[in-house]
Order: sequence, then C-alpha cells, then structure tokens
Amino acid sequence: MSESLFDTPAPRLFTLPPQADFLRSIARRLRLEFNVETHPDALTRVLILTPTRRAAKALGDAFAEEAGTGVALLPMIRPLGDIDVDDPPFEPGELAGIAPPAVSASRRRFELARLILAKEAALGREIGIGGALALAEPLGALLDDLATEDVTDLSVLDEALKEHLPADRREAVEFLNIVGTIWPMRLKELGLVDSAARRSIVLGALVERWDRQPPSHPVLVVGSTGSIPAARDVMRCVAQLPQGAVVLPGFDWDADDKAWEHIDDSHPQWAMKAFVSDFGIHRKQVRQWPGSAEDAPARARRRVIAESLRPAKATDDWLDRVEQLKQQYGEDYFARGLDGLSLVEAPDLLAEARICALLLRETLDTPGKTAILVTPDRGLARRVAAEMDRFGVRLDDSGGAALSETHAGAFLLRLLDVAEDPGSVVALSALWGSPLFAAGLERGLVHGVLGKFEAEALRGVRPGRDLAAVRARLDGKYVDLFDDDRAAIEAILTQMQAAMAPLEPDEQLPAAVWAERHARAAEALASSAEREGAVRLWAGEGGDAAAGVLRELLGETESLPPMRLFEYAGAFRELVRARRVPPRLGVHPRLQVLGPLEARLIGADRIVLAGLNEGVWPAGLGVDPWLSAGMRKVLELGAPERRHGLAAHDFAQLACGAEVFLTRATKADGAPTVASRWVWRLKTLVEGAMGRDAAGEALEPAEPYAAIARDLNAPGLGPKPAPKPEPRPRVSARPRGLSITEIRTWVRDPYSIYARRILGINRLDPADMPIGARERGTALHDALEEAFADWLEVLPEDAEAQLVEVSRRHLVKAGFAPEELVVELPRFARAARWLIAWERVRRAEGITIAKLEVRGSLVLNQAGGDWVLSGRSDRFDRRADGRLDVIDYKTGTAAKPKVVAAGFDPQLPLTAAMARVPGVFEGLNGEPAGLYYVRLPGNAEGGEEAQIHSMPQKKPVTPPADEMAAKALEDLREWIDRFDRETEPYLSQPRAQYVNDYGDYDHLARRGEWASAPGGGDEGGET
Repeated sequence: MSESLFDTPAPRLFTLPPQADFLRSIARRLRLEFNVETHPDALTRVLILTPTRRAAKALGDAFAEEAGTGVALLPMIRPLGDIDVDDPPFEPGELAGIAPPAVSASRRRFELARLILAKEAALGREIGIGGALALAEPLGALLDDLATEDVTDLSVLDEALKEHLPADRREAVEFLNIVGTIWPMRLKELGLVDSAARRSIVLGALVERWDRQPPSHPVLVVGSTGSIPAARDVMRCVAQLPQGAVVLPGFDWDADDKAWEHIDDSHPQWAMKAFVSDFGIHRKQVRQWPGSAEDAPARARRRVIAESLRPAKATDDWLDRVEQLKQQYGEDYFARGLDGLSLVEAPDLLAEARICALLLRETLDTPGKTAILVTPDRGLARRVAAEMDRFGVRLDDSGGAALSETHAGAFLLRLLDVAEDPGSVVALSALWGSPLFAAGLERGLVHGVLGKFEAEALRGVRPGRDLAAVRARLDGKYVDLFDDDRAAIEAILTQMQAAMAPLEPDEQLPAAVWAERHARAAEALASSAEREGAVRLWAGEGGDAAAGVLRELLGETESLPPMRLFEYAGAFRELVRARRVPPRLGVHPRLQVLGPLEARLIGADRIVLAGLNEGVWPAGLGVDPWLSAGMRKVLELGAPERRHGLAAHDFAQLACGAEVFLTRATKADGAPTVASRWVWRLKTLVEGAMGRDAAGEALEPAEPYAAIARDLNAPGLGPKPAPKPEPRPRVSARPRGLSITEIRTWVRDPYSIYARRILGINRLDPADMPIGARERGTALHDALEEAFADWLEVLPEDAEAQLVEVSRRHLVKAGFAPEELVVELPRFARAARWLIAWERVRRAEGITIAKLEVRGSLVLNQAGGDWVLSGRSDRFDRRADGRLDVIDYKTGTAAKPKVVAAGFDPQLPLTAAMARVPGVFEGLNGEPAGLYYVRLPGNAEGGEEAQIHSMPQKKPVTPPADEMAAKALEDLREWIDRFDRETEPYLSQPRAQYVNDYGDYDHLARRGEWASAPGGGDEGGET
C-alpha cells in the first residue's frame, strides 16, 4: 500500500481535480487508508467536516455504496458550518455554555421587524408588518455578514462616509448603529445569539482546543474553499494536526505565475489562494489526492475552463498563452478539451426548459446513468419539472416548491383573501376550488354545487361586501337549484360564516391570536364528511411546512405589536413566500435538480448547467437596502464581487465534468439577454484558439436538441387555418322564436344564435366586475318605470327632484357605492332635467303615456310552423289622433336611422309591428306614428331625442313609422323562412360593415384563424 495520508509533514493540503467523483474518491481512499476490510470499525474514529449538509449526506451514501452489501460503519461526518457543542467533535457536556443557543431564523426576523416598524413609525411612515418582514430578511443577512467577518464597530461609517451619503443611506447608517446596540442587548435578554456569531464562537473554540490538545483521531476537512473566516481557521488548524488533512476542491495548482498573481475576488480560486498563501507555501506543494490522477482529456478540459476564466488583468497575452498550450500539448488541445462539453442556446425560456428536460430524459435511456440539472433560476427549474411531466418523470428538486404553491399553503392564503374581502367572488371561487375545501361535506358534492352556484348566480357585478350578500344570491331569480343543492350551499355558507367569524378585520390582536384563529378556521373548512380537517390539512402536500409557519407565528411573535387582519395577512404571505417545500415521494432516483450551492461536490454522469445569462448565473449584485457596495468595503465586509468568485468556482467545477451541457435562452420575456460572462469568455477563448467555425462545431452538441425541442409539440403538418363555420342543424333543432333584441343579433351574427339557442352555450360574465354601463342603464330604466307610473296623468312640479331621488335608490340597489354616487347622481340629475323638460313639451302637445315596460309576444304563422316573436317595450305614448309613439331609453349610443331603416337594428320597427296587432300588448294596440330613441347619457346637455321615422329632410330618407314596421315584419318573415331550410347555415358575422371585434362566440367560431386568411374575409353587405 502507498504511504499514509498523515506520513507527510504538515501542512497537509490535497486537492481533487474537478472531473473526479469528489466524495466517492474520498470514501474509497479512506477505506483503503484504514483497511476497513480487516478493521471494519476503523472509520468510526475518523471525523470528516464537509461544507454543507447535503455534501455530508452524500458522503455518507458514498461510504455505504463503497461498502457494498451488509452493514457499513461510517466515520463521523459533520457540516463545517453547523457543528453543535453537544455532538462530536465536542464531548457531550465538555464545553457546555461555550455559546448560547442560536436564535431561530423566524424569531430573529420577527424581532428585527419590530425594530424596523419602530424606526418607520418614528419617521412618520407606514410600511406594515409584511414590508417590515421583507426588510428584516436582508437586515438579518447583514448581521450574519458582520458576525462572519467579526465586525462590531459600525461607527467607522459615520466618520468615513456619512456626510457624503444620500439621505436614505444616512438614515440606514443611523438605524444600523441603533441595531448594533439594541440587538445584542435583546439577544442577551433572550439568552440567544445569532447563528453566524455562534458558528464563529464554536469554531473558534474548536480551533483553540485542537491547538492546545490535538485530537487523537484523524480529522479531515473536505470540499471547503475557506471563504468563511471561521471555517478557514479550522482548515488551517486541521492541516497542521498530526492526523489532519484538508482536501480542496479543484485547486488550480498548475496555473501559470501571471494568472495566479492577478487572481482577485471575482475569480474561482480567490478563496483557496488566500488559504494556501497563509501557510507561505507554493501552490505546487498542494498534492493531488491519492488515487485521483487526471487523464489527458480531463486535464485538457480543466485547463480550457481555467484559461477561459483567466483574471482580466492577465488576458493581455491570452493569444500567447493559447500558443504555448498548443505547442506543449498539441494543436488539437482545445478540441480535446471541449470534447464532451456542449453549448445549447434556446430562443426563449420555455424552449430552454424543454431542452433541459430532453437532456435529462435521454439520460434515463442508459441503465444506471445519472444526471443533475444545476441552475440558480427557480423559475427555470419549475419549467423543467413541468416539462418532465410529459415523460411521466418527477424530479428531485432540492429547491422544492414555494409553500404558496402547495395545497396547504394556497388554501391558507385563499382563506385570508376571503376573510379580508368576503364579498369577492374571485376570492371565494379560489377558496372553493381548493381540494382542501369541504366545509364538513363530501368534497365531490361541494365542488359540484358551488361550481353551479358560482357560474349562475355570482358572475358579473359582485354581490356585495360580505357573505350575507352572497347568500342572498340563492334567490331563485339568480340561480335554478334543486332543493338538495340549495340545502348544501346553505350549509356551506353557514359553516363558512361560523368558521370565519373570529377573523374580524377591524380587531387589533397579537399575531399569535390571529394565527390560532386562522388555523382553527382552516381546519373547520378543511373538514369533510370522511376526515377531520386537521388530518386533511396538515398531513397533505405542504401541510407540515404550513404548520411550521403557523407554529412560528404562535410561539415566536410576542415582540410584534398588535395588528389588524390585513397586517397579519401581509406577514403570513411574506413568510409563506419564502418557505420552500421539498418533494416527498415519487421522485426519480437518477435525476436531480440542484442549486449551485447544493451541487457542490455532487457528481453525475451528465451535468446540465442551465440559465447561463448575466443577472441569473452569476446573479446580479442587486440592491442592498442597508449598505451600498462602498459602505461594505469601508467595513471590510468584502466586495460583493466575492459572490461572483464563489459562483465562478461552482461553475468551473461543474463545467469540467465528463459530459456537460451549458444552456441559455437568447430572449427572456421578449427582450434579448446577455450571455453569462463565463460563457462569453469560453466562446471568446476557443474562437481565438480554433477559429469561429471550428469553435462553433466543437461546442455544438452531437444531437440537435434545440430542433428536437422545437418539434416536440409540432403537429407534423403545416399550419392550416380553420374553415369558416357553416353549421346546418336540423330544422327541428332551430329556435321557433326569439326576442326582439335577439333579431338584431340574428341578422348580424347568425352563429351567435346558433351557439346560444341551439348549442346552449351562454356567455359567463367575469367575476367581480366593476359597476358599469349595464348596471347604470338598469337603474335608469327601473327609476323611470317607478317614477312615471305615478305620473301618467299629472307631472308634479318637483318631478325633477323626485326622479333624482328615485334614481338614487335604484343606483344603490344596483350596487353603486357611496363614493360612486358622487359621480353618478349629478349625471342622473342632468338627465332628469332634460327628460322632464322634454316630457312637459310632449304633454303640452297632447301626447300622453299609454304603457310603461309592457311585455308581449306575436305568433307568426310560417310555412315551417308557428314562430313566436317576443319582447318588451320601455314606453308607448298615445298621440291625440290615437296613433302610438314607440320609445326606447338609452344611456349609451343608439342605432342610426339609416341602419334601422336598412333592417340591421329592427327593434323599434318590430315593436311597432307587434303593437298593430290587438292582444299582443295587453290593453294596447294602434298604428305607429313615431319611432324614438331617447338618449339619457347625463352629459352637459343631459339628453337627446333621436327620431328614426320619416326624415325627408335628411339623406338617406327614412320611411314613415308604419311603413318601417310593415317592412321590418316582412323582412323577419323572409328571414324565418330562410332559416327554416336545412341548407341555410348559421354564419359567423357575415357582413363586413357590422363586424363586432368582441363577439361572445368568436373564439368558438375560430374567427382569428379564418377571418384574416386569404379568401377568408367577410362576405359583404348581404341583407
């Protein structure tokens, strides 16, 4: 066997090349080192410190796999940043009290939010609990940075920068000084300490102990770069222990002197360079881990990646460096280095996700082959997971899903939405649609009856402001329900009112009280006929994480001031937004989605590095609400570019894998993107070394993944526009009657009549529509009907004032809020003023009101059978000669006389035709004298009379009212006969001059496909 790891003099520094399976190489060598075949328990004396928990778990798995079948006795494996004094390497109780317990992340966030709220209140500003929690997160991160770098004195900012800072930054400095004083006092009061400070204390004590009394057992630090000062001190100590060693990941021991000299914070090697330099040794004294020698292709890849990330100040001789490598290793050195590395550029984010999914899915075709997708872009990770669903594969995503996207998290959020605005149909529909909502009944029944209730009774203008207004919509005029359905909805609404009664919006309560009421209401509404609500809610998807958020609010928020419901809801949304929920079961064992941090030291046969655009990977520096980049440098917190250096190290390590795909989208949200600096540098280097064409070929993947992804959803045929719909239902299925207002639609758009009356498809209004023209018009018609019913004989002197008051009542009934009446009542007052004046003139001419809001129907004896024309008229007036005026009120625009005369808006003429037949309108008949639209828009003029009949003074000339009535009825009879032929189709808007761009059934008719296609235009002006 080769010499022992610990036979060489200290410091013992090793490195593993990037393409090596880092953790498996560690496990394999240590098993040999301690001869576990002969001494199975030898490894139990070894302590291994890893950089992350995931790396610790993966290393344990590697030891177990190397052991094969049977029981594997593992070494002690601890994450370097999370060592507890109650676990080895501390003996239990030996250093008790070395550091107080760490304050939980949630407790610290609530405590800092309280300080932020106090600060904003002192400045006379209101940001709410949610805003304070959002600011508390970066403030906590800043406290961690200060503790990590052991910065305790912030007064240097006052001396160096304060007078040069803008007002907001000076304000931040003052607040940070307060936090620097108050926060340690508060932690002392709680008997706690910040986790980063505790880590530094614990690791510092560990270093002191090992310096004083080296451990008798082997200790290794593997995979850490030493970017955290306390961790770097441990690594320095371990490297000099009698049985200690440090294994650096991907240390560039053979870099040239010029590149090494100019390494800065943004370079992948900066942390390891600083660590090695502390020992005063040359980088070539860092040895390769035994058994991890690189083969030629791996060395070429590592060198190509290292050269592409060469420090900017050392790139002036880049071409000379390229030539040196070619002379030393051969002209094809760069081609060999790129073998197995591919770049795939997608046109957009969705295409990139599909390409990544293809790369992962292809891996599964080879038995035992593994793959990881690495990206910091959570949106891209979710898209890839969605694309993998088409293959029936669920991904193991280390980032998990946001709690708000799980059933439990979404249900709790929707419950708060309803509590804040119980009259909102959108909020109610979202809550009712949750699979967790049952309200004590069977879930299938609840879903069915509530869906019908919402579609038939709650669409359009919102019912009101509370659940009582929603319950009022059970009135039969809104919805047609069976008795059992009505009883179920009554029970659901009763359960909701009882469960949500404690969530009173105007109360001011502690967050813990709100959380308890929130949880109880959620459990009550999640209960079903089969299972208790607590079981359904907390045991389901995201239930444990949701319960964790509520536990934090129940137990750790005593520092927050009392709040109203909307403030609690804002705080809850902020907490749920930040909480991630990992997948539970059903993930594929050979595929993983990892963030760059989680991917450290994790190996796979295929590696996909995705989202390689500037601002994504590496991430943008962002805006720190507390410290600017200059302020951080004054405090010696390190430049923000250090994060880019750590990210560059992750990229460099992963890009050296045997089979690597780099992916990026050239556009995001329709805007061009900029390739990651690492991709840009790689392309620049290899194009300089190989030429543009050769470099493009070298980086081109073996398979055209972008084209495959593009064709994945392709139908296999070229685009073919849908034909014009020409439905010809049997005559017996065609309607045998329409209303007067439907005749206009039938003439202009027969397809709409087909869809509504034959297919039975009715348009659904959007939910929570704002009060608008339709409600205003209904209120006006109802007000005029009520007022003029009392004024048939005599018009009172104060008719205008009475009409305004009646209008006010009907506006309120229609749902207009007090603040909206401020606009609507003056409009109605102007309309009333004009209308009363118009009415007085007509009465002076001997014209009286004959009927108001009268309904009637006319049976037409057609060749195809009886056909019924029905309708309602706003008003009939009787002239002195006995003839009738047909009057229709309009709050909006009215049809032009020529359009009415041409038969394209026959409402008034058909109403007049019906009035000529005795018995159609009860107690009313006579020859028509006039056809009028009375417009009441409430503008400056107030109103306008639009005369439709007999206008010889205008062109085109319109006929007298009786002729227009007779012609309209004759046209209707012809139209009926035409559609009583089975060969007559119901066309979609066949007349170009009357096309409605917002037709209710245009999507069903697929007008967007054929109307603009060659030869697919409208037919023209057929009448």
